[in-house]
Amino acid sequence: MSLPQHTAPVFSPLTPPLPDPAARARIVWQRLLGASESLALARIARDGLLLVFSEDARSAQRLEAQIRFFLSAENTPVYTFPDWECLPYDIFSPHQDIISQRLQVLHRLPNMRTGVVIAPIANTLQR
Repeated sequence: MSLPQHTAPVFSPLTPPLPDPAARARIVWQRLLGASESLALARIARDGLLLVFSEDARSAQRLEAQIRFFLSAENTPVYTFPDWECLPYDIFSPHQDIISQRLQVLHRLPNMRTGVVIAPIANTLQR
């Protein structure tokens, strides 16, 4: 007699499952190797606006490059909301390019209907 095995469902990054907003369901993607995570995110970004949190600025840049690659044939915007690259108690201000890029993303965000905004998680922890 064999027992049923409970394994995570396998899906294709070309058609990733999405949660049902009415049911408030949660879907966990596991075992996305290489650029398959970016491929799945690019697929979802074609249908709506997507906010992606990354571990740090380096992984945000990697995600941005990969998602741009998968969306290169389309006009779907991909933006990175950059980290300040300074600590809150530093005596110097962030670089003007960083401030400009952050303001540019915030300015375009209300008019975006599709696309991706990638932000390092540390950005959400600062005021």
